[in-house]
Amino acid sequence: MATDRTADNPEQSDTDRQCSDMSPTSQASQPSSDLACRQDTTGTSTTSTCLLGEEVDPNGDNADGEPADDEVTHRPSFITHLVTSDYGRPGLYYHGIRQPKGKDDSEKYDVWICSPLECQAMTHDERGDNHGLLLRFRPLSSAWRTLAMPMEMLKGNGEELRGILLNLGLRINPSAHKLLTRYLMDQQPKESIVAATRVGWHLLEGKRVFVMPRTTIGASINTKQITFQSEHVGNDDFITKKELKDWRTRIGELCSGNPWLILSVATALTGPLLNLTHRKAVGIHLYGDSSGGKTTALEVAASVWGGPDFKRTWNGTGNGQEAVAAALSDTAIILDEISEADSRNIGNTIYMLGNGAGKARAARTGMARQPQRWRIAILSSGERTLAAHMRESGLKPKAGQTVRLLDIPAKRTHGLFDDLHGFSDGRAFADHLKSEVSHCYGTLGPAFIKRLIANDQDIPGELERFASLPGFASASPLQGRAAKALALIGLAGELATEFGLTGWREGEAVFAAISAFSAWKAGQGGIQSEDEQILASVKAFIERHGDARFSDIERDLSLGPIVHDRAGYWQRQNDGRIYLLHPAALEEALAGFDIKRGLDSLEQAGWIIERDKKARSTRRRINGTQKRFYAIRPASDEDAQS
Repeated sequence: MATDRTADNPEQSDTDRQCSDMSPTSQASQPSSDLACRQDTTGTSTTSTCLLGEEVDPNGDNADGEPADDEVTHRPSFITHLVTSDYGRPGLYYHGIRQPKGKDDSEKYDVWICSPLECQAMTHDERGDNHGLLLRFRPLSSAWRTLAMPMEMLKGNGEELRGILLNLGLRINPSAHKLLTRYLMDQQPKESIVAATRVGWHLLEGKRVFVMPRTTIGASINTKQITFQSEHVGNDDFITKKELKDWRTRIGELCSGNPWLILSVATALTGPLLNLTHRKAVGIHLYGDSSGGKTTALEVAASVWGGPDFKRTWNGTGNGQEAVAAALSDTAIILDEISEADSRNIGNTIYMLGNGAGKARAARTGMARQPQRWRIAILSSGERTLAAHMRESGLKPKAGQTVRLLDIPAKRTHGLFDDLHGFSDGRAFADHLKSEVSHCYGTLGPAFIKRLIANDQDIPGELERFASLPGFASASPLQGRAAKALALIGLAGELATEFGLTGWREGEAVFAAISAFSAWKAGQGGIQSEDEQILASVKAFIERHGDARFSDIERDLSLGPIVHDRAGYWQRQNDGRIYLLHPAALEEALAGFDIKRGLDSLEQAGWIIERDKKARSTRRRINGTQKRFYAIRPASDEDAQS
């Protein structure tokens, strides 16, 4: 569910006003004073809106403050009176008729249901599901607003919908809530528009449009044919203050000369490029000492899309982060203080955010619900790396987790900064930036999308060109993935500079991305691939337990020391020992990796020495009983280096 709050922001930017002109809600925000009465008959009741006089006072009274005489000619009917009438204050009324018992004459009655309210269009998503209504209503003391309401909000007694409408300013007669539900269920407007159920890129008339809660950005098409509709209200963080030129001069220009500030802003701008380059996510994690400027960098990045509340913390459940990511699709999720996340679940959360899909869940009927999906740029901060945080719970990060959230040390000349732009120290500079981002925000992201649509560049081709720069040269597939992600971030920053949006010099964004890649390689670039982690884990297990949990298979077991918690046996050969591991012992040695995945890595490395036919295990007779083992000989350090 979404509501248009454009009229509530007196400091709305030029960019946002231009975008709002293309929104399906902008036309709805004007009173239809050119009609004396608009009336549709639905079943046995009539729905109409009475608009009396040429002008409508926003407070609900006519120019004289006197009631307007408006005799209802058809009953039963729902009528919205926009000014005070003989029936009472402005609002949606039910004008009924009843036949009292024992009386011959019928009796008229009138019920005030709520503040002025009307239905403008029916809505549905691109698949023809998620049906709803586009409502237009006037709160008691503000301008007209619109709300895309999912029909499922009317289930039960409609209490959830009434709570939302009350929160948005509509006054409702508590004794007439059934009439409100009946009115909404009866509505069948002739106009039908597409309801986007998530923020981000959508196709309309074969062309891309970018849907946000309060505006739709597109070119050469009627963007009034699509609106944003969600069952969640209050998650609209895409608010604006001041104009783009203010952001550029008061914030953007101060980022110039500070690679990590530019990197943060460019990361926030990368979200709209993900769909265009067929990616689901990119992510960086700034780590370092406290009071170094990391949180300031995140707040500057948050100003790309919204106000200070656009930045969140890691303090939340995986389900909570899933809901946030779905609400911010094709933009950015900005999370401060990774130490507040549960170290036991942080790895799964990273996978979930990076894979662009939430958990599969069952509906109340038992049928599978569609999982939430998104494409998202992730910007994180904390005093520790992801690996250090996971080790707190005895976990070791997998390669896929570390490459989805790249650890970047936040250490520059003055904490996170290099150029203080005349301020005395890093703290003074950070305080000034914090003040500025609380006054200028939300204009850069929509302006960037608008320019992307207008310029229609070959973004995938540009990404390949950036990724081929010498600064992104990689020595392994894992490094190649990191390089491609940072190249995309650099491309986003350079495009914004080319469009004249940032106040940066040409080349600063790509320099920041290359610097980040170098810093990542120096600190984490040598992180092991999954194959390397498997081999290292098995080798460490054998070295740790070789003499305690293994014994010579050819020696009389009755003569040797008792082996507790046996992992297997060893057998001496000319090339060294072969270790025969029980299946359970190998599973333990793999430290969380699937046994089939582990055997693939061991076989590829040539560590499986013996096997029976097509199996990767061998059978040996122990105390008269055939048992299955995995015969493994780890490579020596010299062999590994060669």
